[in-house]
Amino acid sequence: MKDAKFAIIDVETTGGGIKGNKITEICIIILKDGKEIDRFTSLVNPGRDIPLYIEKLTGINDRMVEDAPYFNELADRINTLTENCIFVAHNVGFDYNVVRGEFSEAGIDFNRKRLCTVRLSKKLIPGLFSYSLGNLCTSINIPHYDRHRAEGDTEATVILFQRCLDLDPEYEVIDEFLNRKSKESYFPPHFKASDFEELPHKAGVYFFRDKIGKPLYIGKAIDIQKRVLSHFKEKSNRKYELLQNTHSIDYELTGSELLALLREAELILKHYPKYNKAQKNPTKPYKLTSYHNKQGIEQFALHKNKIAPVSWMQFYTREEAIQFLEHICEEFDLCPKYCGLQQGVTECNHYKIHTCSGACRGDLKAETYNARVSKALDYIHTYEQSCLLVEKGRNTQEKSFIYLKQGRFAGYGFIDETEEFNQPEDFTNFLNPQKSSAYADRIVRRYLATQKGITRLPLKQTETSNQNIFEAWLS
Repeated sequence: MKDAKFAIIDVETTGGGIKGNKITEICIIILKDGKEIDRFTSLVNPGRDIPLYIEKLTGINDRMVEDAPYFNELADRINTLTENCIFVAHNVGFDYNVVRGEFSEAGIDFNRKRLCTVRLSKKLIPGLFSYSLGNLCTSINIPHYDRHRAEGDTEATVILFQRCLDLDPEYEVIDEFLNRKSKESYFPPHFKASDFEELPHKAGVYFFRDKIGKPLYIGKAIDIQKRVLSHFKEKSNRKYELLQNTHSIDYELTGSELLALLREAELILKHYPKYNKAQKNPTKPYKLTSYHNKQGIEQFALHKNKIAPVSWMQFYTREEAIQFLEHICEEFDLCPKYCGLQQGVTECNHYKIHTCSGACRGDLKAETYNARVSKALDYIHTYEQSCLLVEKGRNTQEKSFIYLKQGRFAGYGFIDETEEFNQPEDFTNFLNPQKSSAYADRIVRRYLATQKGITRLPLKQTETSNQNIFEAWLS
């Protein structure tokens, strides 16, 4: 390792994260045995206008780069210069990915081992208030001239890296960083590798937090650690910005995917994290109704704005409604034509459902067909009943439950399997009441329509009690 060469690199760019970002200036200083053996610096024509805020930050403007070479004209030289070198930068994820993106556009596959001086200095010079290059140089007395210019920032990074080499003369820490499992190379600069190993391979919600603990992003996962790692590997500009601002990640176990979905929706509405997509107010729902047509056949229909005598269910997208109608059509041997799945046809010829009761052709009496519809309605009514959905808990000794009050999400809880219930109201001791919302309602509907084998325990709410008292048994 002591024979290794290090390419300390800094780039100035047109801004906008890592994806599609163009280099306006690059500096490379090659070190061997801690000493400079080569250097390359050049302005680069980005092939686009430089934004005003970038010009104010770096001092590089369109006039300065108009006669500069494009990156593809420099690619071979940079590739040769850095060959067999370890790519070193302060916050290496940014510089490496921008340089690699430029090489990709030039038709060259650029791959180097990489080392981050942010993570390295945190390990070797712990306890500093800030590890940004400017603040770090001030803290440990490193001269830093021409800030936000490639050569000035590279020279400061070289001195910082030389200090790290002095603190790690046997290259023990550097070897450790270079030989770590590849996943650690994706970690955000402010995130501790040890904290990642504490993330569980279990279902729940997770929180990306800034340096004061404010949630920046909230997500859900069946496997929290695996999902968090996938965020680290994403290359979008928005995700890069999120990771640069992330200082810690914590989590809340839910036991089940459904509860994770519900908690995610609730917590996003509570905290409005910067990097979560805004939850827009859902449009007016599609309502499922039924009526008797001229042949006396009970027929299903969807409506949005009409007032109907009965309304069995509601859906927030037409796709969800159609999927549910297809399900009950097949499950109860009904006609697609009379389930609102086909219009303007005399007989069913649905592209997906190839079974037909024959009522549309007159092969089945209305009374017989309506009896099937009655069974379908009994099935639909189960969606409007108060019940507990019982699923896996946070550990093997526990179960989780989700309380649906008249089919709508109203709370959740966790129950140890050793608990005994002598009174119906004992369930309330474990209930975390929640306000329902259109989002939660939609999540529950979709989950029940697509997932099989869910344990549903009907509940009877006493009419005389002012509290939520249920009759149910976990078995």
